[in-house]
Amino acid sequence: MRQTALCLGFGLLAGLNPASALADYVVIAASGAAGSYAAGTEIADDQQIDLPEGARLTLIERSGRMVALEGLYSGAVPTPDEAGDSDAPSTGWNALKRLVGSAEASSTVLGAARASAGDIPPPPGVWDLSTDSSGPRCIRTGELTLWRKQADETQTVSARSAAGRHDGIAWKEGENRLALPEEMAMEDGRMVVSVGGELRDFELSLMPQALAGAPAGQLLAWLAERDCRRQALALIARLHAGETVD
Repeated sequence: MRQTALCLGFGLLAGLNPASALADYVVIAASGAAGSYAAGTEIADDQQIDLPEGARLTLIERSGRMVALEGLYSGAVPTPDEAGDSDAPSTGWNALKRLVGSAEASSTVLGAARASAGDIPPPPGVWDLSTDSSGPRCIRTGELTLWRKQADETQTVSARSAAGRHDGIAWKEGENRLALPEEMAMEDGRMVVSVGGELRDFELSLMPQALAGAPAGQLLAWLAERDCRRQALALIARLHAGETVD
């Protein structure tokens, strides 16, 4: 029987009844033979969990604590040594539940777990902005990196936002990532990017300074709240694989 407790931050949900705050978990990722515990499954703190050899289950508690269980395992979720504070935005828990219960979450996390070095490039890292669609994206101050799945040709990139405009940037063949000038990642707001003539409209959210170096559970809550779904899923995939935030 093996169990690994990951203290990744507290406070995904504020304003809960203290008696119920530590009562529920939700599965954020499952692999191996853990099919009966699909992502999005809610588990009570006293519920019996049975995992066969090779199965892995990653859960998050309402408080933000994350727990990784590996089979063979039989028993309830391990009790934390001490409780944490509930001081994060109240929408974090529900946003995460909606995210991890989606079909997108299942395919992204399991795909990352099954990929090998000889397969297609891995899913985006936490701070890689996928250019396959428009939508919300989360960034860190002075760091804005585009990502593409296919890198079989050189493409011309332009980007414009309130911070300025940059044209004629070469995204070279064989490169899946492209770093944009750091001044493009200094504030929230809209950014329009053209990749090979295809436009992408991003709504950028700048990570609060308070989250710099914060536990991964707090970062995950913020990504979900800002609707940076791909990036939240990338973080879940890394944590489920036993890796750290990049």
